[in-house]
Amino acid sequence: MARDEPVRDADGPAEPTVSDDEQSEHSILDRRSYLKLASATAVAAGVGTSAASAAEGDYEVIEARGQSIRIDSGETWENKLIDFGDRNNITITAKGSNWTIRNIGFTGTIPYNETIFGVCDSGSGTSVMENIYFGESTGEQPSSERSICIWVDPSHSGHLDVTNVNFNVPGNNGIYGSAPAYNGDGGTIALEGCYGNDCHHTAFRIGDCGMSIENCVSYKSGTRAANRNTWVWEGNYGGGATVRNSHFITNGTGGSVVTNGSPNLTLENVHTDDGRGDGSNPQHFVPDGCPESGAEAASGGSAGSSGGTSSPPADDEDSEDEDLPENTLTVTGTGDATEYYVETTDELVADPNADSLEVHDEITGTSASGWVTTSSHVDSYRFAGDLHEVAFRQGSARVEVNGEVIDPDQYNGDQPSLENTLLVDGIGTAGGTSYEFTVSGAVEKATVEGATIDDEDAIDGGHVAGGVAGWRDGFRFGGDLEELTVDGDARVLVNGEAVDPADYGQEQPHVLTLVGNGSAANYEISVDGTIDTVAGDDSEAFATVSSGTTVEGSIERSAQRFRFSGTLTDVTFIDGSAHVYLDDQRIDPDQYGEQELLPNAIVIDGAGTDGETSYSFDIDGDVVTASYRDASVDPSDEIEGRSVTGSVDDELDAYWFDGDITDFRLRGNANVDVQYNARSN
Repeated sequence: MARDEPVRDADGPAEPTVSDDEQSEHSILDRRSYLKLASATAVAAGVGTSAASAAEGDYEVIEARGQSIRIDSGETWENKLIDFGDRNNITITAKGSNWTIRNIGFTGTIPYNETIFGVCDSGSGTSVMENIYFGESTGEQPSSERSICIWVDPSHSGHLDVTNVNFNVPGNNGIYGSAPAYNGDGGTIALEGCYGNDCHHTAFRIGDCGMSIENCVSYKSGTRAANRNTWVWEGNYGGGATVRNSHFITNGTGGSVVTNGSPNLTLENVHTDDGRGDGSNPQHFVPDGCPESGAEAASGGSAGSSGGTSSPPADDEDSEDEDLPENTLTVTGTGDATEYYVETTDELVADPNADSLEVHDEITGTSASGWVTTSSHVDSYRFAGDLHEVAFRQGSARVEVNGEVIDPDQYNGDQPSLENTLLVDGIGTAGGTSYEFTVSGAVEKATVEGATIDDEDAIDGGHVAGGVAGWRDGFRFGGDLEELTVDGDARVLVNGEAVDPADYGQEQPHVLTLVGNGSAANYEISVDGTIDTVAGDDSEAFATVSSGTTVEGSIERSAQRFRFSGTLTDVTFIDGSAHVYLDDQRIDPDQYGEQELLPNAIVIDGAGTDGETSYSFDIDGDVVTASYRDASVDPSDEIEGRSVTGSVDDELDAYWFDGDITDFRLRGNANVDVQYNARSN
């Protein structure tokens, strides 16, 4: 049987011997989590357990307290409900051959920087992981906090079936299964009926040594730019990789099917929204048989399950229509993957007579959002009062009220007193775009030209900050547009006409914020682009800009903001201290103090080429993104330590670095230019 007592696992999965790129990708595994999997010393157990009631199903409840559990050859570990609580850890290691892990559910919030399962079939048998649900929490983890649901050790030499596993917002990889192909023993993995929800940074990661993904779905909300639905690595064994009958939705950020190197990859009936599959009609649903809660997984699945979809039950199955809101509202797909938003002035509920809503459809108060695709895909609601707003984040759909087709543009919730419109159009662009603008009058969010209302976009007086990636943000405003900053490829239209952000102030896409801590501090800030104080901010009163690249000032309380272009090169406190934020991330000023500018540049230029070019390279020194030669900084490009991965279409990516390039891979037709001592050229 599986053991949870303190043991010394001398023959457990070996410490990973993967490539430098994978090591940097998975650096927290080496630093923290994999110490548990290698079992240098197993964590003391003390597993808290209790028997669930018969009504809940026949399973054991385990409270995560940092313990380790090991499954050996031929063993079966099943019917467990594990509670993370507030990010408490538990490590489960499966080694040997022909073992089985099934009917495992997790509740609570998955811990930061931990790997939950470390597994391998180190023989020539077949091991199984099936009917698993990871976590009730849907809160995103910061990109620097890397949690992994399933790590497949390089010593995996047999076969692993991963079936009906729901990876729900794990923070990093759902399953990290590429190591056996790239620098391991060549074992195979078959994913069947699995679901990934906002996995940062990859839902399904496999190699091309006979591994496969079938009947799987991965969805990304568009808020995590580096996300990948599937990542296939070129290995050393041959055998290829197959992705079949699957749906991947990126919402305009990251990539649906991404490769590293040139793997032997076969795609069959793979629907994506970014053109990387052989189909273009992705649907968002939980595959049949995949659990949708921890208790459902732990009990082996609930009787009468809808098999991968869920609908809110009616309060009373025998209720009559007169007990429901009088109006009907239906949203019907027209062939494209469409995300919609509707809002009413009074009660809004799912129509129990239609029973059509799924796990990705949501009602919040008097508003609802969801997805529809084909004409057979209909979401149905009942509502009281009036229909106030209809908007589409992407795509379009047929909307009917009380059986009659309506024009969604007539339901935009706008206030007529704000005479001007501003639209930020991210549809068809690569990666995400952040923007800021200031107007002289009032401003409010609006559904201009099918734009959506997003809670993440912030309005402070006449100042607006937000982001788009594959959708549109719209606003109505009074007065004049005074300032406009855009970082990315989205277009901006004012009153229906495209405008150039350069006409509304200098492009300075980054924001540096100092927050006083009560101590009097004097500081100096430098960038390798340009930097300015922000109009109306405390920075105007307490800071002075020198030569356009340096700021000197003082701070004690409150906050000061600066906009800048290029790279932040120096933050020095001559005396005192303050909290420092670069864009939306807090930084350590000591990492920027008196640092030397990186001298060399590498440029990947896709201008004039046909199609996308992907690239990856390693540096034995430091590397940062650069605006060199007017390169754009793409949020989907990623630096992990000294390793860089990214892609270009008809644009240019650039990086500053020192030292030498130790490895470089390019797939596509982009030109590559390396210039040493570029700053002096």
